[in-house]
Amino acid sequence: MIFRAYDVRGIYGDELTEDVAMRVGAAFGTYLSGGAISLGRDTRTSGPSLESAFLKGVLGTGVDVHSYGVIPIPILGYVTMKRARRAAAYISASHNPPEYNGIRFRTGDGYGMLYRDAGIVDVYAKGEFRSGNGSLTLENAEMAIIEYGDYAAEKVEITRDLRVVLDTGNGSACGISPVYTRAGIDVELLNATMDGRFPGRGPAPTSESLRDAAGKVISTGADFGVGFDPDADRGMVIDDKGRVLPPEKIAIIIARRRYKPGDLVIAGFDCSMILERELERDGIKVQRERVGDVFVANRVKNSGAVLGVERSGHFFIPEFQYSDDPFAMSLALAEIVSEERLSDMADDIPDYPYLQKSIRLKDIADAPTLMMRLLDRLSDLEPDTTDGIKVMGEGHSVLIRPSNTEPLIRIYVESVKDDVNEIAGMYEKMILSAMRSGN
Repeated sequence: MIFRAYDVRGIYGDELTEDVAMRVGAAFGTYLSGGAISLGRDTRTSGPSLESAFLKGVLGTGVDVHSYGVIPIPILGYVTMKRARRAAAYISASHNPPEYNGIRFRTGDGYGMLYRDAGIVDVYAKGEFRSGNGSLTLENAEMAIIEYGDYAAEKVEITRDLRVVLDTGNGSACGISPVYTRAGIDVELLNATMDGRFPGRGPAPTSESLRDAAGKVISTGADFGVGFDPDADRGMVIDDKGRVLPPEKIAIIIARRRYKPGDLVIAGFDCSMILERELERDGIKVQRERVGDVFVANRVKNSGAVLGVERSGHFFIPEFQYSDDPFAMSLALAEIVSEERLSDMADDIPDYPYLQKSIRLKDIADAPTLMMRLLDRLSDLEPDTTDGIKVMGEGHSVLIRPSNTEPLIRIYVESVKDDVNEIAGMYEKMILSAMRSGN
């Protein structure tokens, strides 16, 4: 099944082929029934071929396409919004390994489209596509980045010289320097050669994969660092002591210094409970949304929130744009850091032990049945089923949910005490037992 919760994704040449991409393009164009879209991709080696196939499908429905080639998806969202285009599409599998690829959809406002609600899957399944002759315009990604840099620089005020390390991970953010230099920030780049095999440190920015970037922050005396994934919709922040900070801490720092009591923050369902415990002291409200950048983006837009955050490193700051945008996040953070040291602000926020584990399934389709078995076993604890199964204990929480993009069951454990491994082990045994009971 290539239609995941919020995009099309699969192993290239197996689950996702050129024929599939062409049909997805035709379904997308049929849904739009004309108008113009933006199109971009990340650096994956399968990107050009899939992009060409998608183009054939969407142009054949009479939709006009403005194609940017390799471009960060937040920049694509920005130009889509600014040019008042109908929608956007992006060829990427985000943080997945290089053998994966996918197709993502954006609304005319540049943020993630709930494409299932739009009926694109139904159009694809029926195979009844609109016919027309769309036009293709080749756009300049570098100029789009510069335009965004000028736009974003006007929204921040950097009060001293700053140095920032950017680990672009061989992905679409390799050319992003102008966004920072136009705001007066000195930039040090790592893994800045576009390469869809992601040889520098892999596609996912994590505490482990960002070790070199953390070392560079320390050795150069940088104020902070940011690591991006291939489509550059995620940003993980490294403080001046070389520590990769949880996105929740970054959200707290930005919210309490940039916004005011009464404002609303939307957090993914798997985010730390530290958000409520810290921000509600400042009079800032926190509401939860199911895990997934598209779901959080739509909730931020529809609720009038000032900020959205996911534990995976997605940040949404509507004063810049509705798209998940780590560039906006890091510029807002830079303004704050020009007045206060990041490590000091981070140390003022408590750390709760947090652990995430993944258990692989044979197939992503096995997840619903397994979740029903687990829900039955945990029913006495009255779990919250907003997104997966969440159990609250005395001083701890456990969330069990299937991945939206891979055949995995994930366990997220947080506790005010140092017992997360013990708690995770107990639930891992329960999940493995439930899996065996289905064989």
